[in-house]
Amino acid sequence: MPTFDMDPYDGDENDYMPQEDDWDRDMLLDPAWEKQQRKTFTAWCNSHLRKAGTQIENIEEDFRDGLKLMLLLEVISGERLAKPERGKMRVHKISNVNKALHYITSKGVKLVSIGAEEIVDGNAKMTLGMIWTIILRFAIQDISVEETSAKEGLLLWCQRKTAPYKNVNIQNFHISWKDGLGFCALIHRHRPELIDYGKLRKDDPMTNLNTAFDVAEKYLDIPKMLDAEDIVGTARPDEKAIMTYVSSFYHAFSGAQKAETAANRICKVLAVNQENEQLMEDYEKLASDLLEWIRRTIPWLENRAPENTMQAMQQKLEDFRDYRRQHKPPKVQEKCQLEINFNTLQTKLRLSNRPAFMPSEGKMVSDVSNAWGGLEAEKGYEEWLLNEIRRLERLDHLAEKFRQKAAIHEAWTEGKEEMLQARDFETASLSEIKALLKKHEAFESDLAAHQDRVEQIAAIAQELNELDYYDSLSVNSRCQRTCDRWDALGALTQKRSEALQRTEKLLETIDQLYLEFAKRAAPFNNWMEGAMEDLQDTFIVHTIEEIQVSTVEEIQVSTVEEIQVSTVEEIQVSTVEEIQVSTVEEIQVSTVEEIQVSTVEEIQVSTVEEIQVSTIEEIQVSTIEEIQVSTIEEIQVSTIEEIQVSTIEEIQVSTIEEIQVSTVEEIQVSTVEEIQVSTVEEIQVSTIEEIQVSTVEEIQVSTVEEIQVSTVEEIQVSTVEEIQVSTVEEIQVSTVEEIQVSTIEEIQVSTIEEIQGLSTAHEQFKATLPDADKERGAILGIHSEIAKIVATYHVNMAGTNPYTTINPQDINAKWDKVRQLVPQRDQALIEEHARQQNNERLRRQFANQANVIGPWIQTKMEEIGRISIEMHGTLEDQLTHLRQYEKNIVNYKPKIDQLEGDHQLIQEALIFDNKHTNYTMEHIRVGWEQLLTTIARTINEIENQILTRDAKGISQDQMNEFRASFNHFDRDHSGTLGAEEFKACLISLGFDIANDAQGEAEFSRIMSIVDPNRVGVVTFQAFIDFMSRETADTDTADQVMASFKVLAGDKNFIMADELRRELPPDQAEYCIARMAPYSGTDAVPGALDYMSFSTALYGESDL
Repeated sequence: MPTFDMDPYDGDENDYMPQEDDWDRDMLLDPAWEKQQRKTFTAWCNSHLRKAGTQIENIEEDFRDGLKLMLLLEVISGERLAKPERGKMRVHKISNVNKALHYITSKGVKLVSIGAEEIVDGNAKMTLGMIWTIILRFAIQDISVEETSAKEGLLLWCQRKTAPYKNVNIQNFHISWKDGLGFCALIHRHRPELIDYGKLRKDDPMTNLNTAFDVAEKYLDIPKMLDAEDIVGTARPDEKAIMTYVSSFYHAFSGAQKAETAANRICKVLAVNQENEQLMEDYEKLASDLLEWIRRTIPWLENRAPENTMQAMQQKLEDFRDYRRQHKPPKVQEKCQLEINFNTLQTKLRLSNRPAFMPSEGKMVSDVSNAWGGLEAEKGYEEWLLNEIRRLERLDHLAEKFRQKAAIHEAWTEGKEEMLQARDFETASLSEIKALLKKHEAFESDLAAHQDRVEQIAAIAQELNELDYYDSLSVNSRCQRTCDRWDALGALTQKRSEALQRTEKLLETIDQLYLEFAKRAAPFNNWMEGAMEDLQDTFIVHTIEEIQVSTVEEIQVSTVEEIQVSTVEEIQVSTVEEIQVSTVEEIQVSTVEEIQVSTVEEIQVSTVEEIQVSTIEEIQVSTIEEIQVSTIEEIQVSTIEEIQVSTIEEIQVSTIEEIQVSTVEEIQVSTVEEIQVSTVEEIQVSTIEEIQVSTVEEIQVSTVEEIQVSTVEEIQVSTVEEIQVSTVEEIQVSTVEEIQVSTIEEIQVSTIEEIQGLSTAHEQFKATLPDADKERGAILGIHSEIAKIVATYHVNMAGTNPYTTINPQDINAKWDKVRQLVPQRDQALIEEHARQQNNERLRRQFANQANVIGPWIQTKMEEIGRISIEMHGTLEDQLTHLRQYEKNIVNYKPKIDQLEGDHQLIQEALIFDNKHTNYTMEHIRVGWEQLLTTIARTINEIENQILTRDAKGISQDQMNEFRASFNHFDRDHSGTLGAEEFKACLISLGFDIANDAQGEAEFSRIMSIVDPNRVGVVTFQAFIDFMSRETADTDTADQVMASFKVLAGDKNFIMADELRRELPPDQAEYCIARMAPYSGTDAVPGALDYMSFSTALYGESDL
C-alpha cells in the first residue's frame, strides 16, 4: 500500500502555509494539546458532516473505514469522489482511505509519512495530522489578505477586525486568545447585538471564553470546539486548535465578508460613477451658464446705437472697462476650467472603463469655443466707442461754434429788415436821396462782408448733419431761418436799392424840368416884357418907308454872323439843340467862365476836335471848388485818351485835403492804370498797418468794394477770412466779432506740438493788439474831430453818421471784450498745455509698463511650452515646476491691474494714440488671458498624465519613452500630432499598420478612440490613454453584477432594504433612484433590477 508523506508546506506555487516547527514527527504530542486537537478537530468535522446528516464521536475510530472521511471531503469540497468500497474487510477500508488521500494530494497537498494503514489501524496522531492537513487546505488556505500566506492572512484578518478594541492585541494563535476577548471582539465586530462587549473584563477569561463559545454555537452555527478550561488551564493553547476554531469564525463571517467585499466594490464603482456624474453635471451647468452669459453679452457688444452726449458715451466706455476688467476675466477662467473639467472627466471615464462623455446638444467644448468667438465683437465695440467719443467731441465743438456764429449773425441782422423796409425816401429831397444811396451802398458792402459768416453757418450745419448730430433738427431749423432771413435781407436790399435809384432818377428828372422851365421861362418873360413895352411905346411916322425900315430892323437874323455877342450872358440857352453849330468858329468865347453849364449833356460834341485845348494849363483851376461835381458820374470818360496828361505833375495837388472824398466809393476805377501812384504815401490812410504794401501793384481793384490780398502778411489778422474791410477809414464791427469768436472758441488739440502751434499763433495775434489800439484811437479821434467842428462852428447836425451804424460806444465795448478774452485765451492755452504735458506723461507711463509686460508674457508662454514638451525629471517634478510658474504668474497680476489703471486714466483723458509703444491694453489683456489659460491647461495635462500613469501602472521610463516618441513626431511643437504624424509614431513604437485596406481600417479604429470628436489631431493625453489602454485593471459590469448578487443573497434581484443595509445611505439611495423594477418570473413586490443597472454603469445600456 502506498505511504504518503504528510508535509503541510508545499514549496511549489500552491504553498499555503509555512513549515510547522512544532509538528511532532515522532508522534510525541503534548497531552494537553492532543486533547485540545481531538476536541477541536472532532467538532470541526461534525460541523460539516451534519450537512450530510451524520457525525463522528471518536475521531480515530470513525474514520478507519474511510467512508466518513470520503464524505467529509465531498461536503467541504463540493465535489464527488470515487465510489467507496462498501465491504467490511481491511482491504476495502484501506481502498477507501487511499481514495481520500489521493483526492487530498490531487489538491496540491503533500502528505508526508501518512499511509492508509495508519488511519485504518486507528493511529490517533496520524489521524489528527491528516485532519489538520484537510483543515489547512479547505478552511485556511483560501484565507488571504493583501497577498499574505494563509496563516498570516488569517492572523491579519483577526488583527484588523479587533483593531478598534483597545484591550485586544492579537499577535499569534495561542496566548493572544487566552483571555477570550479576541473571540468576543470578533463576534461583536460583526454582530454587536449578540454581546455586550462593554461589560467584559480582561481579568475574567472564563466568562469571556464561555460567552464567546456559547454565542457562537447558538447564533453563528459554530460548534463548541473547545472548553474554556482547555484554554485557560494551558500555559500555551494549541495553535492548530485555535487556528481551526478561529477559521470557523472567519467562515461564519465569510458571508458578511463577501457582502462587505461586494459592497466595497460596489461603493468604489458607485463613487467613481457619482464623481463622474457630478463632473458631468458641473460641466453641463458651467457650459449652460457660460453660453447664457455669452448670449446676453454679444448683443450688448454688437449694439452700435450711439448716445447723444459725451457723458452717456463715456458711461458706455466705463461699462465696457468694467466688462473687460471685472466681468470677462472670471468667465475666461470658467471657460478654461470647463475645458479642464471636460478633459479630466474623459480621462477618468477612460481609466474606469466607462464610455466617453457626450455633452448635451450645443454644449460641446467646441460649441462653447465657437460661441466665445462671438465675443470678438468687443474689439470693434471698443473702437466704435472711441470713434463715437471723438465724433461727439467734434460735434460738441461744432455745435458750440454754430451757436456762437448764429448768435453773432442774428444780433447783426436785428433791425435790418425794418431799416430796409423803411419808406423814408418817399419824402426825401434829391440831396437826401443821394445821401440815402451812399448809406445804402455802405450797407451793401457790410452785407457782402457777412456773406462768409452765413456760408460758414451753413457749412457747419451740413457737417453736423453728416456727423449725425442728435439735435440736427434744431440746428437745421436755425440754419434755415438764418438762410431764409439772409435771402430776405438780400431781396430787401435789392428792392431798396432799386427804389432809391428810381426815386433819384425821378427827382433828377423833376430837377431838370425845373431847370428847363427856369431857362426857357426867363427869356420868354423878358421878351414878353419887351413886347409889352414896345407895344405900349408911342411912335410918330411921316412916311411909309420909315415904317418899313423900322419893321425890318425888328426882324431877327437867320445867320450867326448877323448877331454879335460880347458875352455869353446875353444869350440864355436851355439846351444845346437850340443853337445848331457846324464849326467851333461860329461861337467865339473869351473865357471859360462865359458859359455856365449845369450838366455835361448841355454841350454835345461829336469829336474832341470840337473843343481845341492846347494844354491842361488852358483851364486854370485855383482850387478844387471851381468845378462843382456832385458825383463822379458827372464826368464820363470812355478811354484814357479823352484826357491827355503828360506827367503826374500836370495835376497839382498840394495836400490830400484838396480832394475831399467821403468814401472810397466816390472814385470808381476800371483798371489800376487809371491812377498812377509813384509811392504809397500818395494815398493817405489812417494807419499804414491796416494794409501793408510794398508797391502799388499789391492792390488790384476793379471796384472800391474789393480789396484783394495776395498774402496773409498784407493784413495782419488771425485768419484772412475773418476781417473784410469795405472802406479804408473803417474797422468794421465784423472784424472784432470774428476776433471774439476766435478767442472764445474751444481749443481742440491732441498733442503738445499742436498746442505749441496755437500758442505761437496767439502770441502773433497779441503782437497786433498795440497797432489795433492805435487804430482804435485814430478812429475815435476822427469822431472827436467831428464833435470839435460841430461845437466850434455851431453846426446843427441833423443826425448821426449816415454812412455807418457803428458808433464809438460799440467800438469801445467790443474792444473791452477783446481785452477780456485775451487773458482768458492765455489761461486756456496754459491749461491746455499743462493737460497735454500730463497726457504725454500718461502715454510714457503706460508705454514704460506695457513695453515690459508684453515681452514678459511672451517669454512666459514660450517657457511653459518648453516645460510641457521636455522631459526634465518626473511628472511630479514637471507639475511642481509648473505650479511654481503659475504662482509667479498670479503674483504678477498687480502689475496688470496697475497697467489697467493707467489705461483708464488715458481713456478718461481722451488719449487715442501712443507713439511710445506698440502694445495696446487689448493686446496685454488677450496675452494675459492666454497665459493663464495655457498654464492651467498644461497643469491639467500633467495631472491627467499622472492619473493615467498611476491607474495604468505605467513606469516613469515608459512615460519618458512615450513622451520622446510623441515629441519626435511633433515637429511643429504644437503639443498635438496630425493623423499622419500619429500613424508614423505608432509604427515607430512597433504597431503593425500596413498600407492596405485592413491597415487603414485598423488605423481608423484607433483614430476613433484617440480623436472621438474628429478634430483631426491627437493630444499627448489621448496618446497616453491609448498606449496604456490594454493594461488597465478596471472593474467590469460582470464584476459589479456579481457583487450585487452577493448582496442580494444569490437572487436575480435586490430589495431596497438590502441596499440600505449594505451600502452607505447616499449610495443606497443613488442605486434605488436609478434601478429599474425587476420584471423576471421570480420577481416580488419592490424588487429592483441590479443587472440592467450594472450594465448601464459601463455604458452598455441606458441608465
